[in-house]
Amino acid sequence: MIGRIASLVTFVLASAAPSLARAEAPREMPAKEPEHFRIGVLGGVGFPRPLSIEAIARIERTVALGVEYGAMPAVTISGARTTFSAFAGDVRVMPFRNAFFFGVRVGRQHLGADATVTVASYGSFPESIEVDSWFVNPRVGFLWVWDSGLSLGLDAGVQIPFASTSSSTLPSGYAATDSITRVTDAFGRGVLPTIDLLRIGLMF
Repeated sequence: MIGRIASLVTFVLASAAPSLARAEAPREMPAKEPEHFRIGVLGGVGFPRPLSIEAIARIERTVALGVEYGAMPAVTISGARTTFSAFAGDVRVMPFRNAFFFGVRVGRQHLGADATVTVASYGSFPESIEVDSWFVNPRVGFLWVWDSGLSLGLDAGVQIPFASTSSSTLPSGYAATDSITRVTDAFGRGVLPTIDLLRIGLMF
């Protein structure tokens, strides 16, 4: 009798084992689809153009292409009222397919500086100088993009002008004042460090 009961218990356990194994087996998570292409918009704060906005497209988590507009509202620098803005194309390369990148911007910047100059026998009158320059801006940084699309970034580099033109309202034969010359030379024709303190936006 005991032998029959033992045999019955063994049979029941053997029959239930496959069902228990199937119930305890972890569910396989669906494979995450590889990312091929995302587009988005980034806004930023930094130097030398404090405000910027960029349309960006990222391809295969390896290359990002962007078009950017940056500007500085009117401020007074060395006694000269100064404004400048720039349009640029941008390429970022992510060699490790993560947040780290090295990249380069190429663009054109417009700078305007206004001051008041006093000339003997002429009196005081406003002087204005505009400088348009092409520049290249190599840099390195990080751009984190989460699955939700939230994007954060920062980077640093150097802006190098390679061609510039200027125009002035000064009468022929008169040189610009030192205050306005310092501004146009530094921001319009000089090599500048660039820092993007924060880039934030969404990618879809």
